[in-house]
Amino acid sequence: MRRFRHRCGYGIHSPFAFGFVTGVVYERGEYYAYEALRQYYREHRADCSLRLKDMLLLFRVANFQRPHRCWIAQGSGSEAVKHFLQQGSKLSRYSMSAHPTEAELLLMLKGWEEQTSSLMEALAPGGLLIVGRTEGASAEAWRTIQAHPKAQVCFDLGDFGLAFFRPELQRQSYVVCYF
Repeated sequence: MRRFRHRCGYGIHSPFAFGFVTGVVYERGEYYAYEALRQYYREHRADCSLRLKDMLLLFRVANFQRPHRCWIAQGSGSEAVKHFLQQGSKLSRYSMSAHPTEAELLLMLKGWEEQTSSLMEALAPGGLLIVGRTEGASAEAWRTIQAHPKAQVCFDLGDFGLAFFRPELQRQSYVVCYF
């Protein structure tokens, strides 16, 4: 119920944030790679810790962000997640290691709470940090990320937290109803 009034981008006045929520998070159209990605998901279902809906969101985020460098934490459903991200941004260089390296897209779905400062320091200008589950025990760590000087625009989707490092934008945090 806390998120209900935040659905469909209502209450968002920033053109960047509204465009991201309506064009990436709530996108209902069919993308060029959706059918192949659905087939891949069916074949590798055992390797995926995320729902198909979440994997397609990561695909759309990579397509939106188009990072030069992307870091994926080990243990984040790595191979399947990497496949979905690569389909969204084929020209990106992908790194999978235990410690974050400087990149425009950082993804850590589990165990990120103790690494908030190193994750934010590795975030390149114009970059995006994606962390898993921002509610419950992770809520305090998520608030730490939102308060970091690099986190200009943050989206709390409940299942994911997204923090953009875009110094040209006004600092703002949004709660988005993502089910």
